[in-house]
Amino acid sequence: MSDDLDSQLRQMAKLYYMDGLDQTEVAHLVGISRSQVSRLLSRARESGLVRISVDEYDPRSRALEDELKKLFHLNHAIVVMTSHGLSGESVRRTIGYFAAPVMSDLVRSNAVVGVAGGRTLYEVVHRMAPTSGTRGVAVVQLMGNIGPSVSSVDAIELGHTLAQSFGGTFYTLNAPAYAPDSQTRDVFLRHQDVRSVWELFSVMQIALVGIGSLTDSSFIEQGVLGSSGIEQLHEKGAVGEICGRFFDSRGQNCVTDYQDLVISIELDELRQKQEVIGVVGGEDKTEAVYAACSGGLIKSLVIDEAGAMAILAKAARVMATGV
Repeated sequence: MSDDLDSQLRQMAKLYYMDGLDQTEVAHLVGISRSQVSRLLSRARESGLVRISVDEYDPRSRALEDELKKLFHLNHAIVVMTSHGLSGESVRRTIGYFAAPVMSDLVRSNAVVGVAGGRTLYEVVHRMAPTSGTRGVAVVQLMGNIGPSVSSVDAIELGHTLAQSFGGTFYTLNAPAYAPDSQTRDVFLRHQDVRSVWELFSVMQIALVGIGSLTDSSFIEQGVLGSSGIEQLHEKGAVGEICGRFFDSRGQNCVTDYQDLVISIELDELRQKQEVIGVVGGEDKTEAVYAACSGGLIKSLVIDEAGAMAILAKAARVMATGV
């Protein structure tokens, strides 16, 4: 690097990083274009002339994580701190960015990983990547397809994405999430392709699931259940949904006309798994997440700070009043 260039880089670095001028102002002072300033500032960083340090930052609330783990006997709790006033989309993206590396570390070589659908889960899955040496991963779709038009947050898309990221094999569930009647459901369940996926459920080590509520569920949003179905779920005390299966405040399966139509892993089978990671954002699903945790449906939780605080507040009310 010539002395003239070195001097110019140092001058621009001072003006930009120390004096707080923007790149256009620097360009005017130095007498070059803004694009040249941008390239030269990048060069200053690459050469080590500019070294940027940031105080150590932990994006997770360890205290809340410890409380959740102790309260619900969880394997893992990942509570991501978010700024106040963020939109739901921004909260989900923040969770995905900071939680994905931790979740990636949980996936071991030759693991069978089940994947459901969900918006927050979408943000996590799209940032997950194998750690050094991870290989032989099998990804299995935990639930059928909600409708004829597949969305980016559906289980089939997230499962395919995760399998690609890990260089693994994806096993898709070629069936609808809800059959029109129990006889049709039984036909699907007898099909060899579906049976082969069901067999993978029994050897699955990790499941990644979203958690829905009666006001925020893909099945309700897409009109799969209809008003009469929603009314029946309310009557049966449903508070949440995982893989299209609705559960009550104790995390138990709700007995409705729809339970015999669902094509997905059953709640009791999920309950028997060593690692089921619930991925959720926001405070609006507090009842559902609390029931899923206390009922043993999930064994680990990924959530934002506000959502975690709402769950702990719910737990305190239950302890004080029983409700």
